[in-house]
Amino acid sequence: MALNKEQREGLESSIYDAHFAANKFIESGKDIHKKLLEISVNEAIQTLEAVKDEIKDDDMVGNYKIHLLVPLQLYELIKTRKTDD
Repeated sequence: MALNKEQREGLESSIYDAHFAANKFIESGKDIHKKLLEISVNEAIQTLEAVKDEIKDDDMVGNYKIHLLVPLQLYELIKTRKTDD
């Protein structure tokens, strides 16, 4: 079973928010944009967890992974730097 319209819109919205926040943080380096990135990536991950069974058969699963890659990697880099301090 693939995602329904509501699930798809929610997931795409959360991925877009994470992508936008990553872009803003890269451009500005401001703490507010870093916090927005952390929040939006966590939201996207929670959304993915909520639809994990349905997304397995979805045609767009590859696109979702690609579009969340940069925000997630940036988020993980920030977390790693926090623990190194």
